[in-house]
Amino acid sequence: MRIIYHRRHPPLARRNKGVRHYMDAIKEWGPAMRKIGWLLAVALASTGALAAEYPDRPVRMILPQGPGSTTDLLGRIAFMHTSDRLGKQLVVDNRPGAGGTLGMEIASRANPDGYTLVGVAASMLAITPHVYRKLAYDPLRDFVPVGYFVLAQTAVCVTGNFPAKTVRDFVEIAKAKPGQINMGSAGVGSTSHLGGILFTSQAGISANHVPYKGAANIAALAQGEVTFVVAPLSAAMPHVRSGRVRCLATGGDKRSTVTPDLPTIAESGVPGFRYYGWNGVIAPRATPRPVILKFNRVMNEALNSAELRKQYFELGEEPAIGTPEDFGRLIREDYERMGKLVKLAGIKAE
Repeated sequence: MRIIYHRRHPPLARRNKGVRHYMDAIKEWGPAMRKIGWLLAVALASTGALAAEYPDRPVRMILPQGPGSTTDLLGRIAFMHTSDRLGKQLVVDNRPGAGGTLGMEIASRANPDGYTLVGVAASMLAITPHVYRKLAYDPLRDFVPVGYFVLAQTAVCVTGNFPAKTVRDFVEIAKAKPGQINMGSAGVGSTSHLGGILFTSQAGISANHVPYKGAANIAALAQGEVTFVVAPLSAAMPHVRSGRVRCLATGGDKRSTVTPDLPTIAESGVPGFRYYGWNGVIAPRATPRPVILKFNRVMNEALNSAELRKQYFELGEEPAIGTPEDFGRLIREDYERMGKLVKLAGIKAE
């Protein structure tokens, strides 16, 4: 009897020969594969141990702004609650100067072991690269996002005796009095300056820019030196309570839970307006991923606590919770958006 083989099934001898080659290959590569598997297991075990043990000593938190700034105030609250949960102290190291570039440069040279982190504001990553020609670091490549802790509401606020009660009122008055409206900011290229540029351009009005140093623009508004500012709601709240400043609307996508009766700028006659600040934590590039994930998780737990939320609420802010990837997307989006605003403002890189 003649055996007919199907084309898909070679003779047994040929199949046995293929099996032998396969078994020989396993014997030849077996030690190498076992070594690779062992190295992977060691790496995974080391990674897990690193995350479990971190931190085993205090963590340095560089803040590229001075004591009393919004970043400093909100950051210290978040870091205190995070420190309690980590079981190790987060040591705040204020390094202000040159628009935050001094502290950022110091952080960029730090050992990427998770024991040096940076508390940042939007201006440091999204604005500074567009207004400083030469930086000793690349803000997007030399750092990795850990997580944000605040998406800060901005607001259009006027001095207490200004007649406008709404954004529509303000726009009408500004159009009727060209050249008589003064806009205060925290300095050329600051978040408040670019927010004011965005507001005036979308509202179709003009204003004289009066730059101040840091939060002095809010004090100037309270004293009637300028007509209005676009500034963090939290910075304006103490003067709002005193009656010397009145906020007309906020710049977020939706109303703030802190001031639910205050409308957004977009619903108040400037459709499409969206502008807010943010604060978060970044780390030097090559910081171990498990460390970043652990810090993000613990910080989010702190941000979700009733005590922290109460503290932020009293300052006019809401905590923001997200992943490192969420924060990374926000940084990239704002980097592009702020670059366009810098050009619109006519700011030349120094």
